[in-house]
Amino acid sequence: MKEDTEQKGKAQGGTPERLKVGGMFAYGAASVGMGLFYAFNNFSLPLFYRTYTSSDALIGLLANTRSFMSAIVQPFVGAWSDRTWTKMGRRKPFFAFSMPLVAVLLLWCAARPPFGVLIAVQLILTFLFNVGVDPYTALISDIAPENQRSTVNSVATLLQVLGQLVLALASGLFLWSRNPSYVFWLVAAGLVVFTAITVFGVHEKRENIQIREKLSLKQHLQLVAKNKEAQKFFVVQFLLWFGVNAATPFLTLFVSTEIEGVSPALAQALAAILLGSTAIFAVPVGIIADKTSRKLILSIGLGLFGLGALAAGLFAYTLPVLIPLIIIIGIGNTAHTVLSYPLLSELVPNENVGEFWGLNTFFASIGALVSSTLAGALADFFGTYRAVFVLTGICMIAAMVVLQSIEPKKAQATVTT
Repeated sequence: MKEDTEQKGKAQGGTPERLKVGGMFAYGAASVGMGLFYAFNNFSLPLFYRTYTSSDALIGLLANTRSFMSAIVQPFVGAWSDRTWTKMGRRKPFFAFSMPLVAVLLLWCAARPPFGVLIAVQLILTFLFNVGVDPYTALISDIAPENQRSTVNSVATLLQVLGQLVLALASGLFLWSRNPSYVFWLVAAGLVVFTAITVFGVHEKRENIQIREKLSLKQHLQLVAKNKEAQKFFVVQFLLWFGVNAATPFLTLFVSTEIEGVSPALAQALAAILLGSTAIFAVPVGIIADKTSRKLILSIGLGLFGLGALAAGLFAYTLPVLIPLIIIIGIGNTAHTVLSYPLLSELVPNENVGEFWGLNTFFASIGALVSSTLAGALADFFGTYRAVFVLTGICMIAAMVVLQSIEPKKAQATVTT
């Protein structure tokens, strides 16, 4: 991968044409494989770790190795992708080469290596996954105009959630009970196949891409310090992901141990309700946000997520009570999944969007890493996972409150694009 020093000044970053439906689905194809990986990481991997250890705190930490690696990798990868151009494009090389390597390492983990080896391999494969995932997200700004990005991201979210649904249902209903290694094979195959569809189906046009010069550390810091609205956005993302990742590693454990009559396999299948809610509302949320206000729709989503999580932790003891709350949480989950990146793209210069999204991932990952470990410790201390969901609800409400201070129009007026 090399920078295109010869053409760096030639492109002025023209506005991309609106994507047709086929183009949106070509972009979103890679999200199917990533969705398989996310669901595996969130719902299956904690159960896999349980066969090695009984410590909830350790399971929470290990289930969030991706967050640990994100905090280290993403700011550098985002800035690197902003100033890269190859024959393949600017963003595509990052995920085109990293995702097949992730697949190979997943197959290694399926062979049940010793616990220490498993942890080491998980760190490596999550490092590689993170190298690819944020440039993939930033690709939206290079192929779609600003007023279509919520819609494009909503299609990608829909496909990502479908991937998660496939994993949750396949694993929960038959694969996991037959042989957990089959789940690893499903995720690995999905990453390779669906990443290839995006790599060959999406074309980055050089005339639409403005590649900035390499900045010094001081210039990077000045760029971030100048954008107060982006700084507020980072606080929102820290709180949001602190809440999400407090509960996510323990969702299947909570349902299988504290809801009467639910087995670990059925708990994974029940996670499909959460994912189904996200899938159903993804595209409508994206279209409505493009036509109204991303900030408003995201605020509503965070409020629903927070209230649903609080109610689940305090009142859900049976499936008839839990299922409606999972649906409400799923709707809230849709809003932040679909709208976080498009909202950030309103706040920062287009040629720096990869760097800022990488910084966003850093703050989100720090929140996720700290919260999962804290949540596991809380579960160990109280002997119940309910405190975890109360913590999640409080964090989501706090994120909604901070979001109200962000002024996209002010960012657009003060930051040169």
